[in-house]
Amino acid sequence: MIIELTFAQSVSGSLVSWYQALLILAPFVAWGWLVATKLEKDARFYHLKHERWNSIHLAAAFAALAVMLLVPWFLLGWPVGILLLLAPILVYWRVRNAAVPEAQRYHLSSDSFGNKLAARRQARAAKQALLQFVDSNGRTRSTPLKDEPLFPVHMLAEDVVGPALAARASRIEMEVGPSGTAVMQTIDGVRYKRAAVPTDISMRMIDYLKDIAGLDAADRRRRQAGAFVLKGPGGETQINIITNGSSTGQRVRIDFEREKRMHKPFDGIGLLAPQLEALRAFEQPHERHGVILIGAPTGHGLTTTAYSFLSRHDAYTSNVKTLEREVMVQLLGVDQTQWDPTNPDIDYATNLQSILRRDPDIVLTADVRDQDTARVITEPGMKGPLIYVQQPLPTIDDQIRDWFKKVGDGKNAIKALRAVVNQRLLRTLCPNCRQAYQPTPEQLKKLNLPPKKGGQLYRASGKVQVKNKIEDCPVCGGHGYLGQTGVFEVMIVDAEVRKHLGALDLKSARAHARRQNMIYLQEAALSKVITGETDIEEVVRATSAGRPAQAGAAPTASAGSPASGAAAKPPGGPAAVSKQPSPAGG
Repeated sequence: MIIELTFAQSVSGSLVSWYQALLILAPFVAWGWLVATKLEKDARFYHLKHERWNSIHLAAAFAALAVMLLVPWFLLGWPVGILLLLAPILVYWRVRNAAVPEAQRYHLSSDSFGNKLAARRQARAAKQALLQFVDSNGRTRSTPLKDEPLFPVHMLAEDVVGPALAARASRIEMEVGPSGTAVMQTIDGVRYKRAAVPTDISMRMIDYLKDIAGLDAADRRRRQAGAFVLKGPGGETQINIITNGSSTGQRVRIDFEREKRMHKPFDGIGLLAPQLEALRAFEQPHERHGVILIGAPTGHGLTTTAYSFLSRHDAYTSNVKTLEREVMVQLLGVDQTQWDPTNPDIDYATNLQSILRRDPDIVLTADVRDQDTARVITEPGMKGPLIYVQQPLPTIDDQIRDWFKKVGDGKNAIKALRAVVNQRLLRTLCPNCRQAYQPTPEQLKKLNLPPKKGGQLYRASGKVQVKNKIEDCPVCGGHGYLGQTGVFEVMIVDAEVRKHLGALDLKSARAHARRQNMIYLQEAALSKVITGETDIEEVVRATSAGRPAQAGAAPTASAGSPASGAAAKPPGGPAAVSKQPSPAGG
């Protein structure tokens, strides 16, 4: 108040001109704001005798004002007054820095100012971006700034990955071509086509993701595999990426939470109770011998099922080993080996033979592609370990024929064969929006179901009613399906089946297995229609992958479901354009 009064009297007495008055007023306004809002609070917080510092600052202000007004030469008095105002502030700065921790000290440098400015710009860029990438070394990559060349590349990566995550996709596939990059995403085992991406920026985006995954971005021909973590609104997501060259450019596959999706307990993959009981016999130590063939068409969960069969054995009390062309999931306690096709000194059969010589109890091997590998598998016979063999084939008959062909000798092919398993994956109905209906006797007859077993069935909807308005189901995103389950056909190879197979009589072998209560694939699928897990349309779609097993009359779409072969509803979003989904690969 005293300062303001003195200043007003000086101005009213015409001691200074109007512009000189403004020059005097400006530094005092800035000084007052700094002392009152910053320095006093800071001194209170760090217990630096704020009353004494307030007095020092006030005394300096009186002195500065006096010098500015009383020195005859304004060009001398004004800068001297500014120095008097600043002197206590600079002294406080030095005293404060000596009393507080290093991290809390004030610093004045171009570097610190530039760092703060860069941090603010980075924060603004991060707000515009929804996703952050944690690279293969565990470092969170900074979001590119808006004026940087990588910013549109990052945003394109978000546009490709973000909607797929929101739609519950398990995989994205991209193939670069001269006219654009095709993008597909897989939801519940069905692939949907999305809008193509221009080639030039999609190549930059792929290089961007490869760099994050620790891959060589410059190598666009060799197959590479890596992983990183994605941070988004839904939390952290583990990403596996595989890239390799193609005739037109590059192919890229991005898997979301691959390890979690492929870790399925043996009793949770969809086997029916009688099938589980029949297969559990091979868990007993005295039964852990011979060969079990596990088959499925491409995209129907063969690898996941093989891992589930393997994981039912206790890896701490049993010697469990694998030889795989690609290790998809690390199994606790299992000795997993990935075959290196680039090593000219050891082929697949030799590598497998080396594993079998280490006296394992259980072995999982990839598909058999040559007679040498088949010979190595059959050689131990019923005295060797229990060996699971994966076969990407659509039916049990195809599996048996392929096995005989690879082994070459029918007697050796059947001597250790214990069981043959084939499967399909079915999408399960969304429990929030599935629609119930009562099938007619004619529909039940077409399904080979007696009327007493019909009851109420369900079909996919994808729609819910919200306040008299029909909307997409928020749980399944409008698809009508949520998740997948397996359906299986299991043939136990006993002495009678082995005799018929030795005579190459598959029909009689199947007939005997049927008399032993073997459940056909379509029967297993229809049992899940009856329990409301899935619907007829999905059974038609899934069993059309390859040739269906013999199961009497095949189910038809006329049983209260949409037309046979009708496409599933494509996922929402502007990029979803396909109306013809197909089984996913992998």
